[in-house]
Amino acid sequence: MSRHSLMRRAMSALALSASVVLGLTVGCSSQAQAQQARKLSVITSAVYSKSFARFIVPKMKELYNVEVVSSPFLSAEALAKAIAQKDNPTTTVFMMDEGPWLQGKELGIWTKLDKTKITNLADVPAQFRDKDEQGSAMMLILLGLIYDEQALKANGIQPPVSLHDMWNPALRNRVSIQQFSSTFAYALLAHTNIVEGGDVNKSFDPAFAKLKQLRPNVRTFSGPAAQLIQLFQQKEIWMAWGGHFTAMQAAGAGSPVRWAAPKEGAAGYAHYIAIAKGAANQAEGELLVNLVLSPEYQRVMAETDFMGPANVKTQLDPQFEKTFPVNAKTMSAAIPVPWPAYNRSRIQLNERWQREIEQ
Repeated sequence: MSRHSLMRRAMSALALSASVVLGLTVGCSSQAQAQQARKLSVITSAVYSKSFARFIVPKMKELYNVEVVSSPFLSAEALAKAIAQKDNPTTTVFMMDEGPWLQGKELGIWTKLDKTKITNLADVPAQFRDKDEQGSAMMLILLGLIYDEQALKANGIQPPVSLHDMWNPALRNRVSIQQFSSTFAYALLAHTNIVEGGDVNKSFDPAFAKLKQLRPNVRTFSGPAAQLIQLFQQKEIWMAWGGHFTAMQAAGAGSPVRWAAPKEGAAGYAHYIAIAKGAANQAEGELLVNLVLSPEYQRVMAETDFMGPANVKTQLDPQFEKTFPVNAKTMSAAIPVPWPAYNRSRIQLNERWQREIEQ
């Protein structure tokens, strides 16, 4: 065999070897890509972060190989993020209070939820689902009076039974209400307006006038629920306006904190979940929404973070259920938060709150 023939054979063998190696490399790469978890960006709230991290995040990975990246925001902040990314959504699933969610709907941010894929939607009562199928309640909340039972007793103050008990002169510098960046502040404003005989569709003047009188009692304007719990733990405050879950979380941490529905009625509202219109990974978003609405997670959320289940098939532990304040009866008796009035005048109400209440 000539030298040239040997060279040609050697080159052919080298080329064949290279193609085999290349084929193996490509095959391994494709297999690795198939096994790589898909990422899903989600906006949540810190108030149910424990149950979300313990149940939703690992279940999405285990069942669907989806890596959930969650970020907690207050509802108004979550809405601002949704608006900012409207034309090019990078976050797929948003969870926020009903008012901001409704405002997002009016801006055309949410997509229609597919009932054939999100089958747990069928077990959420119609009153807590959007009629246009662009969102659903994922949990229910009661707002009322939170108080330190020991501190009140030590200072000769009776446990609160009325919204007006926050104005008790004995509570000077010992009450907390929310900053207006929290929708709880609006809920208090609207609730006070209703209790004072006003009509939120006409004027918030009765509420502003009443809340101005509360100012001597207000020690601080709180933000997230965790901050409010810390204020109780540090004995800086004895009473506050807030959610039933805040009191239960504080009590679970060892504080003598209780929650009471005022005799005028608690304020009731829902926290919503929706998918951003145009999000690239909508299929993964639908899987997450269905899991969040499942009775299995709804139970974990209730018993871990004390949120009211939205799915009627949720079965709570019987002992836990005896002391849990959120049920069909209490929600039906609660005064709904009038969100349309919030959406019409949010900016003006915020400015007035800053000017007349927080200053």
